Amino acid sequence: MSFNYGREEKKWRLWKEAEEKELRGLGVDEDTIEKLHIYDWAVFNSDKRYYRRLKDSGTYLEEFAEDAAQPEVRTVEDFLDSIENQKLYQVLIKVDRQRKIKKFF
Repeated sequence: MSFNYGREEKKWRLWKEAEEKELRGLGVDEDTIEKLHIYDWAVFNSDKRYYRRLKDSGTYLEEFAEDAAQPEVRTVEDFLDSIENQKLYQVLIKVDRQRKIKKFF
């Protein structure tokens, strides 16, 4: 995701100019238009900060996901080898042995 600040600011300014022109045409006083402008500019800057943080955290999360990627499991043995919890491993290895014995008979 990319947020182009310059392009977004240009779009905001064009939108704001059109809105202010329409408000003037409707007879809204300049003080109210100025207050709306200040408020909308604050919202735009808040959004800009949000997207900057989102971009930064997205990069961090992508790097974290790459580091935490698990190898592909193709066999039951691969799966059992990937288990780090000793108790879970013991339970699953027991179930796997029972399944193999039943399959044999």
